[in-house]
Amino acid sequence: MSVIFDATKLGVVKIRLRKGGKVVADTHLTVGQDFDIVLITALDKLIRSNKIERLSLKNVKIRGKMRPGAISGMTLKTVAEALNN
Repeated sequence: MSVIFDATKLGVVKIRLRKGGKVVADTHLTVGQDFDIVLITALDKLIRSNKIERLSLKNVKIRGKMRPGAISGMTLKTVAEALNN
């Protein structure tokens, strides 16, 4: 199972859960105030609603480019690192 954070569209982050080559679940978020809370809540809902255990998440990727120094980019990187460990 893998998690992909797709930040290719400015101001929007898509979260996809993939198993093999198939998308199991996805959602999109608008980057704004309290993005960290919205991101963690949305990810938690996806994992819980699909009955996925955190240990089954083997791969976390971030796609797209974010502005250097943007808080949303730093938040994505931090969440990805936390899920990888």
